[in-house]
Amino acid sequence: MNLVTATLENVKLSLRIDHSFDDGLITALLDTAKGYVKDAIDSDNTDGTIEGYQQYDWAVSLLTQHWYEGRFDTPKEHIPTTVQTLLQQMRGKYYASE
Repeated sequence: MNLVTATLENVKLSLRIDHSFDDGLITALLDTAKGYVKDAIDSDNTDGTIEGYQQYDWAVSLLTQHWYEGRFDTPKEHIPTTVQTLLQQMRGKYYASE
């Protein structure tokens, strides 16, 4: 099993969640994170290039976990540095290949 793949099950494993009470919330956060990461690189991309980068699933998973763990905190404008770094790496690959 590839634990980096951004799926509900893998995000729950990373968060150490063994119940299904928050599955709907986590799924919604996961879908939002996928859109966020894709849009941060190129919102017009439809060929799956971005989703194919090695960093994609990791960035989506980390962002989902960050939002889930911070859901009761005062909203922050902060995106984790690790996610920002992964986004920059993907942007570099994406625009270098054009």
